[in-house]
Amino acid sequence: MKYLKPIILLVLVFAAGIAVGVVATRFSIRNSIKQAVQQPTMVRFRIVRDLSRQLDLDVSQQTKLDEILISTQQQIATARKERFPRYRLIFADTQKRVSEMLTPEQRVKFEKIQSEYGLLSPGGSKGSAFPLLQKLRNRREEAAPPTPATPVQ
Repeated sequence: MKYLKPIILLVLVFAAGIAVGVVATRFSIRNSIKQAVQQPTMVRFRIVRDLSRQLDLDVSQQTKLDEILISTQQQIATARKERFPRYRLIFADTQKRVSEMLTPEQRVKFEKIQSEYGLLSPGGSKGSAFPLLQKLRNRREEAAPPTPATPVQ
């Protein structure tokens, strides 16, 4: 019995450490993703900086790497814009098919759910079902095109 209290205390301290670690990790990852979405040029600068240091790139190689990364960012942005209309069609078809299988009473409830949450639509009918994601997406689209990075010395 006299060893029970220290063991319980040790287990509680260990569990608290795990909980703090999980919360801190989630916060850190969420913050990193948010920053990457808001400032994609910063991600590019970091990649150029890190590869320059690790691979000992000269200035011309750094410039070429930056140009490659700018091109990649532009291709990704174009692919997202091309892909989104297709998603809308898929979600609209899904909504239609689900609505067709429901009874009239269920259809009314389903339409109410769709108007409130937009579960089967990209971004929902009243905006995004994930407002933070939609806000970050809007900021990224409004941002000016990326400028070439200054080579890291």
